[in-house]
Amino acid sequence: MADLVQLWNAPDEPLDCLYLVTHEGGGPLDGIVLPGADRKAIGHTTAELGVRGLEGEVLVTASPSRNFRRIACFGIGKAEEFTVHSLRKLLRRVLEQAGHNREYQIAVALPVAARDVAPDQARAVALGELALADYRFDRFRSRPDEATKVDAVHVVPLVGEDETGLGALVERARRLDALVRLARDLGNRPGNDLTPEAFATEVSAMFAGSAVRVTVMGAKELEKDGLRGILAVGRGSVQEPRMVRLEYRAKKPRAALVLVGKGVTFDAGGISLKPAVEMAEMKHDMAGAAAVVAAMRAVAEKLPPLKVVGLLPLVENLPSGSALKPGDIVTMVNGTTVEVDNTDAEGRLLLADAMAYAARFHPEIVVDLATLTSACKVALGSELAGMFANNDLLAQQLERLGHSTGDRVWRLPLLPEYRHLLRSEWADIKNSAGRWGSLPASAAFLARFVPEKARWAHLDIAGVAYVSRSHNGLPPGATGFGVRLLMALLDELAEKP
Repeated sequence: MADLVQLWNAPDEPLDCLYLVTHEGGGPLDGIVLPGADRKAIGHTTAELGVRGLEGEVLVTASPSRNFRRIACFGIGKAEEFTVHSLRKLLRRVLEQAGHNREYQIAVALPVAARDVAPDQARAVALGELALADYRFDRFRSRPDEATKVDAVHVVPLVGEDETGLGALVERARRLDALVRLARDLGNRPGNDLTPEAFATEVSAMFAGSAVRVTVMGAKELEKDGLRGILAVGRGSVQEPRMVRLEYRAKKPRAALVLVGKGVTFDAGGISLKPAVEMAEMKHDMAGAAAVVAAMRAVAEKLPPLKVVGLLPLVENLPSGSALKPGDIVTMVNGTTVEVDNTDAEGRLLLADAMAYAARFHPEIVVDLATLTSACKVALGSELAGMFANNDLLAQQLERLGHSTGDRVWRLPLLPEYRHLLRSEWADIKNSAGRWGSLPASAAFLARFVPEKARWAHLDIAGVAYVSRSHNGLPPGATGFGVRLLMALLDELAEKP
């Protein structure tokens, strides 16, 4: 993981390369601050190089300055078409090239802002993406490729920045980087390594000695508290289910918030078995829980004036002689009976139990994150998370924060008309609506379990939580989606009077 440092003065030793991000119609050095006499010499060299800033243009030359060994210009095309996805792809490419060239100390000048984030957040987003651009998951490689790792990225200041302001942005990027990497690392671990028990044990160790209190509920505790939805989903596995409760309370909290993260450490679909193709990707079915862990880690570090509770229902969903069966009826923690129409619609059973259980914490706001439906991925692809909400102000807040952080969400309809799709002949409700309208019906199911008077948002992250192959600058695997969004929400709630 490359460290981010500021570049205000000439480095003690020459940096391996200066990477300049250029665009059409602009000069290669426009808007940036370079130390000493470098600006004039490098400006002359880039002029001779004929830099035009066209999309895909890459020009590399020896540096005229003793502070850099090489200069590389990466063109992005029209500045007004530069987006967060463009930014991610560009920075991933820069760090990959630096690694392949065995460049251990590099400088990056990034004067162009992504146009699809709020202007006052653009620089922070850019530095956050820069910090993450070299992410790789090599925990299980016997020989990690140390030769391609960049040690440090020196951030070239922009005109108008000062050392204090840039320092604060760099520190924020480092913090964000650590938390998103935490979520990605958890999401990328295979099911034989990150079992419900192992997940719960690691979370307990992670928060030991912090202001966040951890309680791990095993099968006996889940049965005692009536969390039979969680128990039912985990019945088919030899790995016992867990629910991890993370609690933090400031002395005078300005808001009370519960975060719920779906934590299926491996999902084979149960008796309603998934197709074998791409089933290995179901190790990512705990991405919601991973995002909540990272958010609670931010809470432990920052100690905001809030009451925040994280709930992580953790299970494996496997077929066996003891597994939940289609047609079974389960009584949830709030007394609602659910006919199990499809055992592969297990996530809503976990979330429903956890959200109903959340009522004991008297939350003003409940946000759940879950890789819940393939229908959401069909509808929105890997670009946006689907959002359902029972409160317009909360929905608007999350849409705005998603726009400013890059964790974008798209609101979908939560209408009473979808409830009839869940009508059961034998119980209060069934857990699956079939093919048509299945996405809004999944939210209609969850809405029945929201604590009374709580503002609630459900984020279906099935399409954005992981990618099968490199996509828009994201490496294959877990993306850490939701961490930035939750951090921004916590910050904003902490600032309200």
